[in-house]
Amino acid sequence: MDAASAVREEGLRVLFVQRPDASTRFGGDAMLARDNFEAVKALGVAADMVETDRPDARGYDLAHIFNVGQPEMSKRQMDACEEAGVPIVLSPVWLDLREYLGRAHVYERLLLNAKTAREVEAKLQRYRSTQDLNSYLNRRQAEELKRRHRDQAALLRRARVLLPNSAIEARDCLVQLGVRDKPVIIVHIAGSLEPARYWQEQRSGLMAIGRVETRKNQTGLLYALRDEVIEIDIVGATYHEDLVQVCLKWCPRARIHGRAPREPMLEMLGRCEVHALVSWCETAGIATLEAAAAGAKIVVADRGAEVEYFGDDAEYADPADPDSIRAAVLRALARPPRYRGDTLDARIRRRTWRQGAEETLRAYRLALGVGVSNMRDCRTLGATLS
Repeated sequence: MDAASAVREEGLRVLFVQRPDASTRFGGDAMLARDNFEAVKALGVAADMVETDRPDARGYDLAHIFNVGQPEMSKRQMDACEEAGVPIVLSPVWLDLREYLGRAHVYERLLLNAKTAREVEAKLQRYRSTQDLNSYLNRRQAEELKRRHRDQAALLRRARVLLPNSAIEARDCLVQLGVRDKPVIIVHIAGSLEPARYWQEQRSGLMAIGRVETRKNQTGLLYALRDEVIEIDIVGATYHEDLVQVCLKWCPRARIHGRAPREPMLEMLGRCEVHALVSWCETAGIATLEAAAAGAKIVVADRGAEVEYFGDDAEYADPADPDSIRAAVLRALARPPRYRGDTLDARIRRRTWRQGAEETLRAYRLALGVGVSNMRDCRTLGATLS
């Protein structure tokens, strides 16, 4: 009996739990939860989804919580589920924020305040000699980060099973958070193949999709490309007007579109030659997955799990080094044109949400103490184990 049949016959009920602002401040974690939710339902699971810090989990066999990025809020979610006697599985969506909280903001202030590129380069040269990431944090930030990691580790230990989105994230949970006493089942992110419908043969320019924010590093990207003759389109919500101004300060020709409707965005994606997302910290980058599906060459950062997803089909850049970003973009432009069925196209098509859903169901069975081939009495087991 396969996973789908087993769950469908036994009527497993799962509550998916997202942060309260998942819809109003939509991001990669919200898209991950939504896509995983739909895929699990397609395999026959009776699932509901809520966006709240106080979920009512009564009547469910499991609660599947996403994202420990806000530990205090995640704790309230877990408290509510445990009060209802419902076991928890957790997709941590954990990112190492040390460099982002320190160096990224230091660099951004430099780009905001510097009057000339010469001034930027002189200060960057000095910063490059500082390899200790902790040196970019003040004492208060260092203590807050230490407390954050401690709180996140405690949350991970409360879950029955952890579902990281990459082996790299799994390693970070093991090594950086020190959580080695929980089962781990990796559920890779699968990008939507919808953008493939917009693939065009004639392509030009560079596009970057994502909220305009410090973590996504559009400021560093545009500073790096300030002297290159290439059309640039930045698409994504703009919550921080000062970051938009920094982008335009260094690269006035860049077009900042804000949040665009999906179809026009996909049409742009189908026409661009390169998509660049050089984040200070990232999972796979859902925007990058969609860009690859639409036929773009891709440039990503070397900090997160991107290499696990894209292998040698991407160009990698150091988000702290404008020369590295520029060189990665130029290498991408120099690559042969993409074609349908090429190695990148094949790579992203091999990873489907059905596979992710099947791995998720394996985690559910493990959380409930049910054997691989026996989902019988899962509700009773769930209540007994709670």
